[in-house]
Amino acid sequence: MDWLLCIADNIILDKVWANLVPATVFANQWNVTRFPSAPTTTTWHSIVSHLPHPSADDFLLQSAEAPVYQTPSFMAFLNSPPDIPSAWPRSYFLRQVTSVVVITLIGIHILYFLGAWLSYQFIFDKRMMKHPRFLKNQVRQEIICSLKAFPGITALTLPFFQAEVMGYSCLYDDPKKYGYGYLVFSAVW
Repeated sequence: MDWLLCIADNIILDKVWANLVPATVFANQWNVTRFPSAPTTTTWHSIVSHLPHPSADDFLLQSAEAPVYQTPSFMAFLNSPPDIPSAWPRSYFLRQVTSVVVITLIGIHILYFLGAWLSYQFIFDKRMMKHPRFLKNQVRQEIICSLKAFPGITALTLPFFQAEVMGYSCLYDDPKKYGYGYLVFSAVW
């Protein structure tokens, strides 16, 4: 999940967060002059000004430090930071949780509908739909039941995904770090 979040941040989420929660809204509170001051008179900016955000010291510290999930070297070309940063840096907890939830929900929907469609097209025996016990809208009801379960599934997996993103997992990205023997041994056990 940390690589997926890193890729999503590099491609789109940095720009989305910079537009949703721009740092310029809090620039006056923080006395920060390192990015251009934009007018903050819009309704959205007044709503955003009430959102939780890191203090000025935390913002500058989190903006300066690299996030736990680093861009892999072979994806460095994807780095394109926005002109005005987000008030929520990549290492800010609320930004990470929200991004992970959105990525998880999108992934669940893609996997479910792709898998269900392939199963329906190639495996499911459509003659069963003519059986007297087959309900009138059974396929639709099963899809709706599955969709209602997705938020619960996301809530159950979120702590594990978030722990991985924050670096609390025993996963490693580079097999050369511990050697290929350890990679094979750890996969077996």
